[in-house]
Amino acid sequence: MSRLTELAVSKRSVALLLAVALFIAGISAWGSLKQELLPDIALPIITVVAADPGAGASDVADQVSKPIERAISGVPGLDTIQSTSANSLALVVAQFAYGTDVKATTATIAQNVAALALPQNVTPKVSSLDINASPVIIASISGSGPDGEATAAQVAAAEVVPDLQGLDGVASVDLAGGLTSRLVVTLDPLRMAAAGISIDQVEGVLTANNLTLPAGQLSTDGTQIPVSTSGSLTSVDQISGLVVGQLRASLAAAGGAPP
Repeated sequence: MSRLTELAVSKRSVALLLAVALFIAGISAWGSLKQELLPDIALPIITVVAADPGAGASDVADQVSKPIERAISGVPGLDTIQSTSANSLALVVAQFAYGTDVKATTATIAQNVAALALPQNVTPKVSSLDINASPVIIASISGSGPDGEATAAQVAAAEVVPDLQGLDGVASVDLAGGLTSRLVVTLDPLRMAAAGISIDQVEGVLTANNLTLPAGQLSTDGTQIPVSTSGSLTSVDQISGLVVGQLRASLAAAGGAPP
């Protein structure tokens, strides 16, 4: 029989008190343990999504997916890289070794991708796979009547989303659904060729008339308030009234019409 056993047998009251103390300490420690249904796990998976509207799958693969793959291939710790090229969309998924600093690696990939000579209308989005990025609360807003859905979307965008973003602990608020208007500009190639107008001219005029530019600062009580000039297109009449170019003299004499 060991000395500890002999001491427990001879000092039964002391052994009982020690056992009770250990039991209480265990219960107290168990109650203070942190418990999370979704623990903060940084998975070393980084995705790059790039939209190229109007481009075919082969063009997306050659002009978008492959350059992004080359930009990621030199990043330390890379295990595997996969890309998917579809019409108007490229998706590149890179998996790194566990223990990799995900934030630093994401920033490095973002810098490498930003330095690429991608098509002008392609803006890649680099993000890491975050389990805690899933929405905690999902709320829906509905409206009645013929304009109920559009009105509900306006109220949600103008009032609900800003109020939620102002709450402490809210990282982001995303709005989905609702009716939004969209204007499609369809060009006539024959009339454009006859008038000597290119697609870049039309795109440039639309872009130049739909900008918000800084207009200086306004001094108020010793505080400088930035002022901007907003020039946005809000109606069909505004777009149809834009001047794209001038007709050639021969076309104007023949009674031609601009596109």
